Amino acid sequence: MTAELRLFLEILFVSTFLMGILLVNNIFLYKQKLTDIISLMLIFGIASCLSEIAWTILDGHPRLKALTYLSTCLYCATLFAFGIFFNRYLLGRLGVRLKKSWMMIIYGLPAMALLLICITTPWTRLLFWVDESGVVQTMLLFNTAFEGMVYLYVFSPLLVAIFFLTLGKDKRPADCKISKSMFAFAIIAPVIYWVQLTLLGDGMDAYETTSMPLSIALVYLITNESTNAALETRAKMEAVESDLRFASKIQLDALPPFGPEFPDHPNVNLRASMNTAKEVGGDFFDYFPIDDDRICFLIADVSGKGTPAALFMMTAKTMIKDYALTQGGTSEIFTAVNARLCENNEAGMFATAWIGILDTRTMTLQYTNAGHNYPVLQRRDQPCEEMKKVHGLFLGGMEFTQYRQDELQLNPGDRLLLYTDGVVEAHDQKDELYGEDRLKAVLEGARECPGEQVLARVFEDVNAYATGVPQFDDITMVVLTIK
Repeated sequence: MTAELRLFLEILFVSTFLMGILLVNNIFLYKQKLTDIISLMLIFGIASCLSEIAWTILDGHPRLKALTYLSTCLYCATLFAFGIFFNRYLLGRLGVRLKKSWMMIIYGLPAMALLLICITTPWTRLLFWVDESGVVQTMLLFNTAFEGMVYLYVFSPLLVAIFFLTLGKDKRPADCKISKSMFAFAIIAPVIYWVQLTLLGDGMDAYETTSMPLSIALVYLITNESTNAALETRAKMEAVESDLRFASKIQLDALPPFGPEFPDHPNVNLRASMNTAKEVGGDFFDYFPIDDDRICFLIADVSGKGTPAALFMMTAKTMIKDYALTQGGTSEIFTAVNARLCENNEAGMFATAWIGILDTRTMTLQYTNAGHNYPVLQRRDQPCEEMKKVHGLFLGGMEFTQYRQDELQLNPGDRLLLYTDGVVEAHDQKDELYGEDRLKAVLEGARECPGEQVLARVFEDVNAYATGVPQFDDITMVVLTIK
C-alpha cells in the first residue's frame, strides 16, 4: 500500500469517526430519531465512507472480486442516498416543501434507476466492473451521470438559497434559514476534492472519489449549524430566564410582607411563607386591614404553573382585595370575584381560595372556602382539627355560583393554618403523599413556637419527607395566631 493510499484511508477513517460522533449526538444529545432527515443523512454518509474503505482495501485482490463488487455497489448506493437526504436537509432549512409527486420524480425514480444499474452492472458494465486482477474499472456513466447526480443533489439547494437572497426575496418562506455555513460548505468540498487530486493521484486512481471531501465538508456544516443552534437556544434560554427572574421579583413585590405588623391589633399575629416550584408560581396570599376593627386574610392556588398561572394569580389577587374593601361579607366577595373571573375566561383558568375576615374586637372569624384545602385549627390545649365545613366551587368555574360563609369564635392561644396542596400532596420516593395527619403532627410539636417557626418546621418536614423528589408544586402557608 502506497503512502498516498494510506493517507487517504486515514483521512477517510477520521471523517467517518467524526460523522459517527455527530450521529450519536443527534440521537442521544438532541433526542432525534434514527428516521429523521439528518440522522439518515449521517447514516448513509458513514455507510458510504465505510464501503469506500472496504472497496479501497479490497481493490486489486483477484480472489475477492465478489466482495470488491459488493463494496463498490454499496458505495454507489449509499453515496447516492446520502446525496438525496442531504438535499432534503438543505431544502428543509430553506423552507422548501416538495409535494409527494415531485419527491417521486426527483428522488424516487433516479434511486430506482441507480439500484437497477448497480444490480445489472456485472453483465452490462454500465457503471463499473471488476477486471480479472480484481481492480475496479469505473465507466463513463460513473464519472458523469452518477457523480453528476450526487453533485446536483448536494449543491443545487445553494442555487435556491442564492435565489431567495436576490431575485426571490418576496418568495422566501417564513421559516427559511440561510446561513453562511451553507456557502462555506460549497467552497470547502471542492477545495478538499482538489487537494485530494493533488496529493493522491492524477485522476486515474480508483480511490479518487467524492465521499471524503463531502464527508469532511459535511462535518464542518453540521457541527457549525449545531453550534450556532445551541448558541441561539442558549441565548433564548438566558433571555427567558432573565424575564422569569424579573417576573418572579414582580410577583414577590406584589405580595405583602411575610411578617406583617398590625400596630392597632397587637393580639393578632399573621405570618406567611411561599416556595414556588418554578421561577413564578400560581399560589398567592394576602392580608390587609379593612377598617379599624377588621383584618382580611386569604390564600389561593391557581390551576397550572408558570407564567399563565402567575398572570391569573395577579388578576385574582387584585380583584379579591378590591371587592374585600367594598363588599360586606366573605361570601359576597367571592361571589363577585367569581363572576368577574368567569368573564372571557377562554383559557379555562381557575383558582381554589379561602378568605377570612377577623373582627379583632370580638375575635369572631367570618370565612368562605372556594374549593380550597381545609384549614387546620389548633385550639389552646386541644388537638388539631380540620375545619371541614362545606365549601363552594373554585373561583372561575361557573359564573352564577353563590358562595356561603361561616363563622368561628377564636380565643387567646388559638392558631389557624392555611396552606396549599403543595404541602399535603408532596410525595416521597415511594409515591406516598405527605398528608394531613403528618401536617397536624408537626403542628402539635410546634405548639409553643411563634408563627414563623411553625412555618419553617412544616416546610423542613415536607422537604425531609420528599427527599430525592423534585418539588412539583408551589408550597404556600399562612398562619394566624391569637396571642
